[in-house]
Amino acid sequence: MRYLVGENVFTFNSGIEFSQFERLKVFNDSNEDTVILLRNYNRMLNDELKKHGLKQKDVINMYDFFQGTVRTKRKRQSLRLLAEIPLKDYHIVGIDNNHSNLEYKGKKIADIRVMPGTVGLIGSIDYYDSLGQSAVKEYWDWRGFKSMVETYHPDGSIAMQQYLNLDGRPVLEVTHMYIGKKVLPTMWKLLDYKGRDWQFRTENQLFTFFLNEINIKNPGIFISDRRTLDSSVLNIEGADKKIAYLHNIPFIDNHHPQHGLMGIYQTAINGENGKEFDSVVVPTQDLATEIKKLTTSSSEILTAPDSYVEKTKKAKKLGDKIVIAYVGRLAEEKGILTLIRAFKHIHAKLPQTYLKLQGYFSDLDYRNKVEALIKKAKLSDVVEIIPYNPQKTVLDNATLFLNASLSEGFGMNMLESLGKGVPVITFDIKYVKKNLIKDNVNGYNVTKATPNGLADKVISVLQNSELYEVLSQGAIATAKNHNEETFMNSWKQILN
Repeated sequence: MRYLVGENVFTFNSGIEFSQFERLKVFNDSNEDTVILLRNYNRMLNDELKKHGLKQKDVINMYDFFQGTVRTKRKRQSLRLLAEIPLKDYHIVGIDNNHSNLEYKGKKIADIRVMPGTVGLIGSIDYYDSLGQSAVKEYWDWRGFKSMVETYHPDGSIAMQQYLNLDGRPVLEVTHMYIGKKVLPTMWKLLDYKGRDWQFRTENQLFTFFLNEINIKNPGIFISDRRTLDSSVLNIEGADKKIAYLHNIPFIDNHHPQHGLMGIYQTAINGENGKEFDSVVVPTQDLATEIKKLTTSSSEILTAPDSYVEKTKKAKKLGDKIVIAYVGRLAEEKGILTLIRAFKHIHAKLPQTYLKLQGYFSDLDYRNKVEALIKKAKLSDVVEIIPYNPQKTVLDNATLFLNASLSEGFGMNMLESLGKGVPVITFDIKYVKKNLIKDNVNGYNVTKATPNGLADKVISVLQNSELYEVLSQGAIATAKNHNEETFMNSWKQILN
């Protein structure tokens, strides 16, 4: 069995999760039985799985495991048909499509919220005490059962969370207590599991216990994709193999690897408490070579891709409308402000150009900065921010992909772009230049890391239709070399 160890299937996923999804598909297609193991509680998990083309059998969530709900099917639960709210005694008063009040003898006793993305299905009930403060809040899973109950300290902070089985019995409790001036979770307690209670100081300790339970039932190879989970994976007893996959560059200084590793990568690369990963896997050979110079463990440093192109499109030609695109996280380290400044120069020279940014923002402050710059540059009519959508990408109709980040382990979004026949203009990034984007072949690596540097190269390409067609053809050719077969062949050498 192969286990891909992650935190969650988020509403907004990073490249790490997308890499896991791709690996899951290819492994299973190649008869390598594989599931994703998830740590975080997520009552919306089964809805998120559908959005990404995953099935219930593809994942095992830790909380579902202990609640006995890993394979529970969905049963739509109307908020007006809850057995615990007999309507002969209680009155549900609709406020809007997503919100109702629960009243008893004319007094509001609770706030009812509809399950997000549904009509009239129960999401949560927040019960009030005699002073009108939240006393107990009940949460329903997307699949229609009550999943978790919260109680609160007098100041409104969480006191305890109880996770329920399908009979409504608590099977896991998380206690929250004051540590200094903050209320933090201090104990995870499994109730009557295998005939006894089990206590853990951290969620990761519980996760280690969960991983060991999985391995006892069906031993296999565990691949840790998140640095937050490396310790949990290292502490699995009797696994066939333990692998850490590094999606990003682990160095303190990307330009000077000899300056050492960032702290969060130490466990993956050098182990802890005498335990080491059997293999540490990275996307490119040159990155593996640099890491080998810094490792103090006996772990093998190997290479395997973190992405592949399933199908390639046809090469493109320049059209009348030119769309410059970026798809990915909209975060400061991705250089989105630089992209906008570069586009201002491009649009001044080529008025037929448009910029489309698709993804999700890292935080609200950064979104405000991006929107303010677009407005200040008077580009509101030609720059569009498009919501993250795993099923629909702007790359299908893009002309060029523009990248202004200064650090990438490989560049999944750039590979995806090449598969659409869309050439890439990017800042000169060490591991991207050596392994993916080739000057005059499928795009350009711009050594002058400024908005003007990017803009000048984009303009030169868009003013030369013959060059553009060559680059688009080169993009397709590169993508074909990163296909599913090549991907799996690399991984088979590691798994076997």
